[in-house]
Amino acid sequence: MERVDRFNKLLQVANEQHTRCSKAWVVGGDIIYVESRKSAEIELEDAKEDMQLSEELMKEASRFGTIVNMANIKNISKGARDWYSQVQNDNPRNISVALVVDSFYSRIIANFFLGFKNSRTEIKIFNEQSNAIEWLYKQLEN
Repeated sequence: MERVDRFNKLLQVANEQHTRCSKAWVVGGDIIYVESRKSAEIELEDAKEDMQLSEELMKEASRFGTIVNMANIKNISKGARDWYSQVQNDNPRNISVALVVDSFYSRIIANFFLGFKNSRTEIKIFNEQSNAIEWLYKQLEN
């Protein structure tokens, strides 16, 4: 729980950044935390905007992990999913992605990301954000 407490304290003081469909924070310099906006319907242009923000926020990190809270996502287009897959594979610095789900529907969406072929990045789905945080910190320690 110490890691979770540390993460939550750092998140409280992190600067919030926005795109049309999401909010993002850099936590401790090596984690990017992303929450989708309520009822987000992510299209290709939104995916490009999100990944551009991620790259900008993490440009100083030699390696980092990502936590994506998918609870508010209503839909992700095939074009957006394909873009996330391509960009994810192109960034070897992003070593792990924790997807946090809260419903059967958000789990279905998260499962699309598990299907990324030849991904360099380890991706795992969690029902509890605290478990995702613990797992991601362990990945970053390796």
